[in-house]
Amino acid sequence: MKSPIIVGAKTIMDKEYNQTPFIVENLIPVNSVILIAGAPKIGKSWFVLQLLLSICYGEQSFIGHRILKQVKALYLALEDTEPRIQERIIKQKFQPIDNTLSFAFSWPENGSEIQNLEDFLKKNPEVKIIVIDTKARFSFGRTEESYQSDYDWMARIKTISNKYSVSIVLVTHFRKKPAEEDPYEQVSGSNGNAGAADTIIMLKRLRNQYKTTLFLTSRDFPETEEDILFDKDNCFWLSNSENPLITPERKRIIEIMKEIGKPCKPSEIQNKYGSTAKNISHMLTTMKDCGLVISGQAYGTYELTGDKTNDIQDIN
Repeated sequence: MKSPIIVGAKTIMDKEYNQTPFIVENLIPVNSVILIAGAPKIGKSWFVLQLLLSICYGEQSFIGHRILKQVKALYLALEDTEPRIQERIIKQKFQPIDNTLSFAFSWPENGSEIQNLEDFLKKNPEVKIIVIDTKARFSFGRTEESYQSDYDWMARIKTISNKYSVSIVLVTHFRKKPAEEDPYEQVSGSNGNAGAADTIIMLKRLRNQYKTTLFLTSRDFPETEEDILFDKDNCFWLSNSENPLITPERKRIIEIMKEIGKPCKPSEIQNKYGSTAKNISHMLTTMKDCGLVISGQAYGTYELTGDKTNDIQDIN
């Protein structure tokens, strides 16, 4: 058994660490294990594919987070096929110019999955981010889901992440039973999975709501919640500031409704907006069709969708 390595505080402070702490700022730290969780069909696979394509092929940002490093990546698309991935890349309007991003559509199972991951990284040390979609398919054959078993399995992933300086993203689902208090308790499996991860990203959308809430908690950046949206026409995730539905006029109405702070009638908005109540009513009807507002309980009133509709950023 190896003796532990002890390092003094001054030694740490005197050392220069030259690496960028993030691949994607305040989203994907370097050398880390990340869990991405969400309900079935919410768009997790679209999310990670867009993430990898953005990192590998020169995009400046991903859902409003700056991309700080362009690196080589591997996507274990274990529930997809080559034709489907081709169709999805075309749908998202990317044009890969090389094999900076590679794919695997199957992986050895029944206990050899982690060893094979390490064998791959020994031969391909230039790969710095791996997405495993899904964790359940990757770890097929594991039957025990105790806290210690899950934590130990995740710890093996973390050891590889540290050893080969690679970020490993595991896509997983929500539990069937909703969390009673902490939303992060919804991550599938025991709490050992969440406890061992460096970062947890959760995608959560209420039924019939347009926006999705992105919950972020990490050892490497402050816990936050962000509103994002899924463009169904292009199967593309967007930040609020990229939302094509929020025109300057609609943005102004949303700001007024937030200022009023309760369900309101078009006439109340009209007093602050400066237009006619009829025009405001027409705009609210259109915004309702887009999912930006909903009808209030009182007749003729409208309210914003959810409590956090929308820390709207300036639209250029």
